[in-house]
Amino acid sequence: MDLGNDFVTRLGLEKPHDLEKVRGGDINEAFSIYSNNQRYFLKIQQNAQASFFDHEVAGLKALGEEVTVPAVLAQGQLQGHAYLVLSWINQGNGSQQELAKSLVKMHQATAPKFGFDSDNLVDLVPKNNTWQSSWAEFFVKQRLDPLMAQAQKNNFWLTQRGDHYSNLRETILNDNHAQTVQPSLLHGDFWAGNFMFNDQGKPVFIDPNVFYGDREYDLAISRVFAGFSPSFYNQYMQEWPLDDGWQKREKWYEFYYILMHFTRFGDIYAPRMNKLLTSFKIT
Repeated sequence: MDLGNDFVTRLGLEKPHDLEKVRGGDINEAFSIYSNNQRYFLKIQQNAQASFFDHEVAGLKALGEEVTVPAVLAQGQLQGHAYLVLSWINQGNGSQQELAKSLVKMHQATAPKFGFDSDNLVDLVPKNNTWQSSWAEFFVKQRLDPLMAQAQKNNFWLTQRGDHYSNLRETILNDNHAQTVQPSLLHGDFWAGNFMFNDQGKPVFIDPNVFYGDREYDLAISRVFAGFSPSFYNQYMQEWPLDDGWQKREKWYEFYYILMHFTRFGDIYAPRMNKLLTSFKIT
């Protein structure tokens, strides 16, 4: 995307200069931009309303009350494109033990119910965050069911695995932990690409998809792909041990995350997803 000078000058930054495209995920286009001597991170979503970034901004605000996140400088729409200006994080080195402590602090923030004040319906996989008193009901009916329906539209073999999915749903809906766990503030997409350390060595949480849910969800997502050290998990368990049986429940959340990637990126994730799906049995 070629941003013209008119676009840049209307961002509200003083004397903007040195616009440069950078890596910033697979959903938005990302740029580095300076205002005087201060560097900023600019996200662009083409052909979108300013509200495209509403949920991210709300999530950053919620997380920012507990942990370190990029500051939101500006949000709006120019030339038909949504934009979000964030503070630039100068990358440094840090300890994954400190990352674990920050995650515990985040998870200890709670709410009366599961969900969030805003939905994320502009996501490639829309998220309905309507408040729900039961985590089991929220996770099954507002996460798993809509995603499975979306995936089944184009994949006949998923429909053929319907009995395994029914087993999974029944297991979750009748699970004591899922019925009684207390809501925690979650990052919502906690893989290794969504944290960094700043130049003071502090953990910084980026690109959240925030809601209140079972804290085991964030931990399970972190294990789906590589990037976290054993010291991270050991420190988390030392700070706030998970409930017995978390290893079983981890597979629920792994399946959801792999199914989401299957829906977005295709058959490369099919073998892993199929292995998980066929393993679900009523216990």
